[in-house]
Amino acid sequence: YTEQQLAQNEQESAWREMAKQVENKIKNNLTPMKLSLQHLQRIFDPNDPQSKEKLEKVIHSIIEQIDSLTVIANEFSNFAKMPKENKELIDIIPLLENTILIFNQENTIEILLETSSSSATLLADKDLIIRAFNNLIKNAIQSIPEEKYGKITIHFEEKEDIYFLSIEDNG
Repeated sequence: YTEQQLAQNEQESAWREMAKQVENKIKNNLTPMKLSLQHLQRIFDPNDPQSKEKLEKVIHSIIEQIDSLTVIANEFSNFAKMPKENKELIDIIPLLENTILIFNQENTIEILLETSSSSATLLADKDLIIRAFNNLIKNAIQSIPEEKYGKITIHFEEKEDIYFLSIEDNG
């Protein structure tokens, strides 16, 4: 190998690795969106007064997932530059609840949130937090065999201004 061939192989390898990461990030956002739409399709009843509220929740969750996908697309197009974090004060409890709501729509999986906190505000990038929650829950789901009823418990607690999040599955 010449030095030029080695450099080209390294560059191709880096692109392949990045493509795998982008594919994984996109799939981690598309899965909950698809589940939400399938669930909505099953439960929506225009005559049910609660259907509008359910519809609004699903729409809000899907919009958050789409916003996260937009960030992924922007990061990919700006690959030459390191993406800048977009930190803001966010309450992660509703984000966690929305993510759970989306994944809980699978019939073979039950996801529970155990927390005494009604809110947990921190300075963070909302899209990165959503992606992290998606990844953690999706990984827990993937560890459960298909023939087994899945149970995932998310524990969230605050101790002395420090947040602790753990996920337990029966896979």
